Amino acid sequence: MPLELTRRQSPVTEDIHGQVVVDQYRWLENRSYPETESWICDQRKRCDKYFADRPDYVAIRNRVQSYLDVEVIDQPSRIEGRYFYRRRDRGREQGSLYTRDAFSGEERLLVDPSAEGGFASVSIYRISDDASIVAYEVRRGGEDKCAVRFVDVKHGKTLEDTLDTGYARGLVLRPEERGFYYCHEDPTKAGEHTVIFRRFGQTTGGQVVFCAPRTQESRLIVTADIAHIGVIWLHNAGSKSVSDFFIAALGKEPQWTRVFSGEESSFHPFLHRGRIFARHVDADELLGVSEFSADGRKLRTVVRDARISIPQLATAGGIIYAKHVGHQSTGISCWSLDGDSIGSVDAPEDGTITLEANRSANKETLFYTYESFHQAPTIFEYDCSEGKSRIFHQRVVRKKSCGLKVASLVCPAKDGTEVPLTIVRDCDKVASQEMPVLLTVYGGFGAPITPAFSVLTTVMMEFGAVLALAHVRGGGEFGERWHQAGCKRNRQTGIDDLLAAVEWLCACRITTPKQLGVFGGSNAGLMLSAAMTQRPDLFGAVLCIAPLLDMVRYEHFDRAARWRNEYGTVESPEDFRALFSYSPYHRIAENIDYPPTMFVAGDRDDRCNPAHVRKMAARLQDRSSQQSPVIVDYSDERGHLPTLPLSVRVDALARRIAFLAHELNVAQSTGSTHEAICR
Repeated sequence: MPLELTRRQSPVTEDIHGQVVVDQYRWLENRSYPETESWICDQRKRCDKYFADRPDYVAIRNRVQSYLDVEVIDQPSRIEGRYFYRRRDRGREQGSLYTRDAFSGEERLLVDPSAEGGFASVSIYRISDDASIVAYEVRRGGEDKCAVRFVDVKHGKTLEDTLDTGYARGLVLRPEERGFYYCHEDPTKAGEHTVIFRRFGQTTGGQVVFCAPRTQESRLIVTADIAHIGVIWLHNAGSKSVSDFFIAALGKEPQWTRVFSGEESSFHPFLHRGRIFARHVDADELLGVSEFSADGRKLRTVVRDARISIPQLATAGGIIYAKHVGHQSTGISCWSLDGDSIGSVDAPEDGTITLEANRSANKETLFYTYESFHQAPTIFEYDCSEGKSRIFHQRVVRKKSCGLKVASLVCPAKDGTEVPLTIVRDCDKVASQEMPVLLTVYGGFGAPITPAFSVLTTVMMEFGAVLALAHVRGGGEFGERWHQAGCKRNRQTGIDDLLAAVEWLCACRITTPKQLGVFGGSNAGLMLSAAMTQRPDLFGAVLCIAPLLDMVRYEHFDRAARWRNEYGTVESPEDFRALFSYSPYHRIAENIDYPPTMFVAGDRDDRCNPAHVRKMAARLQDRSSQQSPVIVDYSDERGHLPTLPLSVRVDALARRIAFLAHELNVAQSTGSTHEAICR
């Protein structure tokens, strides 16, 4: 008898708001059980056997290797005439941290992670305003938690000072005070949130300069500019998530002033050049930026932008740069600190732009990354004084002989709302009807799904598949109203939008259910799994990466309770009924053969706990009606962040492509898609 059957004999039955809920696989939530370890070992054997039987796997892996094993530069900053960045050279497993003189071009290695072990990665966390010290994160696997270390830039020497593994909530380097302020939280320890000042060379302890109450959902975030240190305390007030904001002049004894209190979660304060700003939603639900006094009075509106969404801001050279987003492209508008519109950045169009993080208050130039369906991420440096962009680094990947054709369409949702669809195909492929389609979605947290370069979709399109993006409600394509229409108790609306898109693609004979695959991770994994369990007849393959799946218990894992404003809470009878109604784990029926499904999960995922995948896969597999394969690609080191070594990422991506190609019969396809979508 398999070990797992021992605990299956004792399912957990609960009465939640009058609804009987049976959890057959509650035991799989506990990673320390020997039965859980045995189950994982069995899954690895199943997974290995599945891909051992794929004769084209080696060729696919070689193809993926050619895309991923290229020079990659990211995390650029320019401070005091020096560039800082991370670079991974060809043949290297992880990236190293470098600095380069902006005038002479002399480059020096600062940090090489190879001595930390194969699964260790490093990233730039903060750079002092005089460019003398770099604080960097050391992360194992893909977990959110990290350790923080410091390197002396002039001598290239790593200092003895270390912040042990925890959640990095902000750090302010102060070489002139011979120390740093930080909030770095150990999830295993209780007590208040604290901001601590520690002197370099003081390897433990330090002076607590600020504290705030801690709850399951609360967080404390530290920020700063050249004049002030700021603290944002995020916490719950009744059913709302709110923030308080405090500032103090930088110095040895901070004297704190409360600027805001009880502002809703859409209010995001920041500091620049000794002034207080905040990104917020106005009465018309449009995002903008205003300046405030130290006592919280609004002084002026600085960014007035009627476009759909402003998900990112950056500051450099006394200018505020606002990234604005539609469902097709992104751009950057420029604003003076006094609220004058001064044009826009000369960034490429018809793609996705990402503003690089402010890693120092003394940043000299703006860096941004551009990518599209056919263009791998390219970093641009924007000169604030000249108003011109130049390429800082362009990632070189395999050349395509033709290119891609992109079409923007709409389909009617269940309630008649027009839901946008983006259809992408390889121009080298002959157009025809009813061809394999690979569809993705996000539909959560007000985040729009925009053009991005993906090796998975690029290779699949080279094989003859068509890519489809469904811009469903719950995302941010059309502002906060579009988001609210698909979150909390309205989440089924976004799922209905996804199902409507699938039905429309089939009704238009662009594809058939057997040729339609869906893929996505995190919230997208939840959306497509919910759709699959509600209409299994519509899907030919499902690739579900690091998802939430048990929505009755999602709040019990790690820090997921902080997402109650997005999903709701089981504590509320109304929220529970909505959660239970679409929870993929609870929708599985005994007599249905669900489509071929591949789950991806790992032990270091502390956002979407891998217990979701363990329970869902076990329930799908342990039914005589399930004849289609259900496989789990499970790793001890995989987390939510894409920081695994190159060779591991190549293997993982090759498996995902091989799964989709086999189950959708893509490798044998000779055409592409309906001619009408290319007009």
